[in-house]
Amino acid sequence: MKICYLADGESVHTVRWCKYFKESGHEIHLITFKNVLLEGINVHYIDAGKINISGGNWKIILKYRRIKLLINKIKPDILHAHYATSYGLIGALANYHPYIVTALGTDVLISPFQSKIYKLIIKFVMRKADWITSMAEHMTEKLVLLGVEKGKIDAVIFGIDDEIFNKNNRKLPDDKFVIASTRNFEPVYNIPLFFNAIKIIKDKIPNIHVNMLGDGSLRNEFKKMVNKLEISDVVDFIGKVPQPEIAEVLNNSHLFVTLSLSDGNNISLNEAMACGAFPIASDIPANRQWITDGINGFIVPLDNPDILAEKILFVYENYNKLEKDCFELNDKIIQEKLLWRKNMNFVEQKYKLLSKKYEK
Repeated sequence: MKICYLADGESVHTVRWCKYFKESGHEIHLITFKNVLLEGINVHYIDAGKINISGGNWKIILKYRRIKLLINKIKPDILHAHYATSYGLIGALANYHPYIVTALGTDVLISPFQSKIYKLIIKFVMRKADWITSMAEHMTEKLVLLGVEKGKIDAVIFGIDDEIFNKNNRKLPDDKFVIASTRNFEPVYNIPLFFNAIKIIKDKIPNIHVNMLGDGSLRNEFKKMVNKLEISDVVDFIGKVPQPEIAEVLNNSHLFVTLSLSDGNNISLNEAMACGAFPIASDIPANRQWITDGINGFIVPLDNPDILAEKILFVYENYNKLEKDCFELNDKIIQEKLLWRKNMNFVEQKYKLLSKKYEK
């Protein structure tokens, strides 16, 4: 098949999808507003100026005619947009079929409930789609609430590559208590809460060390915050690294912390679970679907650094027992629901059905 994605070329999720289906023998095209090079992928860069991660990129609409011509030239068997309110809108305007839309999180969980314009966009895009995928059941529920036909939607969890994210090379340092965060430096990930909790417990865990993996628009602000809180000696900003290096850090971490305000499915959490890091996660549906509080992790409020600090300290003082108790359950969850290959095979079968329906 010839598959064309409309998606952010800098997103790790986009790269994973393109790479997987290329390695499955398909011809892959990517239309993106980011100037990237991906080996073996036909990348079509559309310059729409600076793309703001927080939204408001109305200028992309001006490019839809050019993109429509490009899609008609490529003639893909499948057109698949990732993110409903930007790339999804462009795909809907192109009026090409079969057309698939994948909702990633904020595009359906937050934006349409804060703006009437976004709500209208979502409804238009979803009407045009032949198939819609969400990243979790709670996202499907939001789409139905917006008036989308439930029969058009499947929850397709991206899942993890267990050849990369596993406990095979797990080795914890003897001289440190290591905490990892792999969320990007954007407002939705609520990272200041984490830093404030580290400030509270820094002197109670004398060998504490925090690894911050990721990057984003708030990087410099976060570095200043760490200095102001006087925790820079225990916080290491590693930056954005490839997946094997993320797995290596997680394999050397006692604890993983994710405090996002909103998520479709928290793949970072799933990766940490697979690598054996004990998870502490914010109290949102994306995390509650995987974590049973006090059993295979802890769920904490979105705005209370004292409670977060208390849970981190508890994990430090009781680590061996907590690790043993959560391993088996987390492994079972990964194997039953979170394997990337299994979930992408489902997508491939759906691609084939839709391609046959619209055979040109």
